[in-house]
Amino acid sequence: MAKARASKKSTSSVHGSNYRLIAPYWFLLFTIGFGWFILAPLVPALMTLLKSSLSAILLLISVYGYVMVVLGLLAGWLSAKFTVKFALYIAAVASFIGLLGRVFSTNYLTFLIFGVIASVAFPLAMAPVGAISESQFKNRSHTIIGISVGILFIGMAFGAFVGPQLLSGINLFWSLLTPAILALIALVALAFVIGKYPTNYKGRSLKGSFKLGMIKNWYIALAISAFAVLFGGIASTMLLHANVSQALSYGGLLGGLAFLGSGLGAIILPPIFERYNRVRVGFATTAIIAFISVTALAVYLTYSPSVLILAFTYFLFGFFGNALYSMAMASVVKYVKDPAQAGFATSMFSVVGNLGVAFVPVFLGPVFISAPSVAVGITVAAEFAALIIAFFLKSKQ
Repeated sequence: MAKARASKKSTSSVHGSNYRLIAPYWFLLFTIGFGWFILAPLVPALMTLLKSSLSAILLLISVYGYVMVVLGLLAGWLSAKFTVKFALYIAAVASFIGLLGRVFSTNYLTFLIFGVIASVAFPLAMAPVGAISESQFKNRSHTIIGISVGILFIGMAFGAFVGPQLLSGINLFWSLLTPAILALIALVALAFVIGKYPTNYKGRSLKGSFKLGMIKNWYIALAISAFAVLFGGIASTMLLHANVSQALSYGGLLGGLAFLGSGLGAIILPPIFERYNRVRVGFATTAIIAFISVTALAVYLTYSPSVLILAFTYFLFGFFGNALYSMAMASVVKYVKDPAQAGFATSMFSVVGNLGVAFVPVFLGPVFISAPSVAVGITVAAEFAALIIAFFLKSKQ
């Protein structure tokens, strides 16, 4: 009995130490999300500054998804074959340089180039999440991955909330400079702990990292992330199109609520379902409510933009949708054997999920104005497929 208590105390002490090491990593994820989605409520202002169309500005938001698609597997390979700290250090530096460069960009091409540099941080920072959870928090993958994904979305929420306030209260310059300052703080904080990140599994073979069953998880990633970014990105524009007063402020509020819900859902629900061994119940519950809420969101945003109803549906879709997303990401870890493979598996998941982020907002976003019934139909069909697939996700090793 005494030995068991001592073992439990030792494990708790180890986890406590690991949480202190992972905190700067989580802050880096926060700053990446903040720098990414502060652009959403600034879309009309950026259209004026850069003299560009709606689709072109939405591309600046979606570029994070494109870069994840292009570099995601490379990032997973780097973190597995070299070290986690190698990937994270490059991520922190790229984020700061890219976000700072956006501040001083006066034309579309320059802004896009620095946006690409900043977005390199996204795949490099997300790639090691599976490896970190498996090496430092064994058997708590849903909890650690849920918190990590949740903090990224909390950052996106704060970006959407703060963007309109900085724009109206100060100016566009400070709206873009603020995330660069936070990225610098993240870089400095990470430098103090990065030397203690795990290296014991570097160089492992990645053979066996892919299993056919992962494709189910990939579709969940695509369906949730693509439509979360889509609706966050078009909120202000759709409200302006419907002649809603204070459309810019409300658009930022709605996007912020979606990503606040996403962050809280990912942080709260997966640990609860994991703790009580009800992961399969979690898959079903989150999928059902996510489908109902996104359907209501699409219909009301398109045909009857009541800000109160939209606020509720945006938050609800974020809360349950991203909980499902993070649980589906943790589920791919169940297909592999060691931390190196886990990191690469979550990288594959992120790559496929961000195919949706890369393409859906850019191509489907304008359709909500030009052919709204078609856009709503596509949304409902895509999310219904995710609902069905969620019942068949892998819940055990």
